[in-house]
Amino acid sequence: MAADGLQMTTSKLLLARFPFRHWAIWRTPHRVLVGYVLAVDALALLGTAAALVILPVGRVNSVTVLLLIACSVLYTELSLPIEKMQERYRGAPSIDLNAVWMFAGILLLHPALSAVVIFVAYFTTWVRVRPNELYFRTFSVAATVVAGLAAVAFLRLVSTESFAEMPRNTESFTIVFGAALIFLVVNSVLVTGSICLGTPHRKLRHALGQMPDHALEAATVALGILLSWALVDWPVVILLIMGIMLVLHRSVLIRQFRDQARADAKTGLLNSATWFKDAAAELDRSTRGAALLMLDLDHFKTINDRHGHLVGDKHLRGVADALKAEVRATDLVGRFGGEEFVILLPRTAQDDALAIAERIRHRVATVTIEGLDTVTVSVGVAAHPDHGTTLEEVVSAADRALLAAKTAGRNRTLLFAG
Repeated sequence: MAADGLQMTTSKLLLARFPFRHWAIWRTPHRVLVGYVLAVDALALLGTAAALVILPVGRVNSVTVLLLIACSVLYTELSLPIEKMQERYRGAPSIDLNAVWMFAGILLLHPALSAVVIFVAYFTTWVRVRPNELYFRTFSVAATVVAGLAAVAFLRLVSTESFAEMPRNTESFTIVFGAALIFLVVNSVLVTGSICLGTPHRKLRHALGQMPDHALEAATVALGILLSWALVDWPVVILLIMGIMLVLHRSVLIRQFRDQARADAKTGLLNSATWFKDAAAELDRSTRGAALLMLDLDHFKTINDRHGHLVGDKHLRGVADALKAEVRATDLVGRFGGEEFVILLPRTAQDDALAIAERIRHRVATVTIEGLDTVTVSVGVAAHPDHGTTLEEVVSAADRALLAAKTAGRNRTLLFAG
């Protein structure tokens, strides 16, 4: 009886200290995402446990373990001003440059020890820079551990020598390059899967991210290879790598400043000035015509009046996401002002533009924010060069078609009639 009482008391204390039932992951509406995240977490734990059983730990190089952990912590502190500025201007985390220390740990250490390095690197950043939902961070750790296990499995399959024992020749470089590629691909697939499940309306190309981000991540893994080599043959080079990392991190900030100057703060779409500049350049080089859609949210003012501007801004972001999900990567989507949006569709005929506009109109009508009624959208369509030879003329034609759609009863699409 005493043992049972002690067990119950311990359970209550654990629930009080770690309220699992209140974790944010259980509140996500996408139940498949919950299962996916938990499955990747379990795979990381089981894979690490299997590595402890299958692979001998051998003589632990505690100096390497401590040095990689110290580097990740020190780098987080040194880059803290840059990270804080990134958060302020972009509002979303960038690629984690700690992959340098993580991949070096994957190459040099037993998988269980590299998992420790990965855990410390991610959670140091979580505590000091980005205290987002805990399950996001644990999933990032798990995905990186699984990717690292895949890279280690490849290395063990094609080589009997550890990284430290490998001859510095072309064959060894090819093997290590292959391991790095596997690490990047597996990690990207796992992360992309979580994004697709968490935002099922998002197209795959948007979930995959932008090429500059992938190039940056590849560069950090490449530096991880150089760091591993330095730790084996010439440890003092780590000082140069730390400096390169800080310069690389600052260059990321500069790119984000440039992107910020082009983007509308509330929606993430192109702002009006940038859209006009890019659209004019597109029409100048276009030889196959283009179409232009101008969209206006119907009765949007009533949302702001009844529920406040914060809820209205959420509606704007939801509509912006819907627009991006329904267009091609080459299409230009911008916020024209207020609740108006504009889309340039290069190499698009009038009939195709009308079909796209109707698809967008139906998609916007499905956007639900905080359980409120959905908003509808009216769309005006114009074509270049049929309805104007300059951007200003085509915009004016689409604007008049939009006015006609709103006058005719709203929630409809009309082509400029001349």
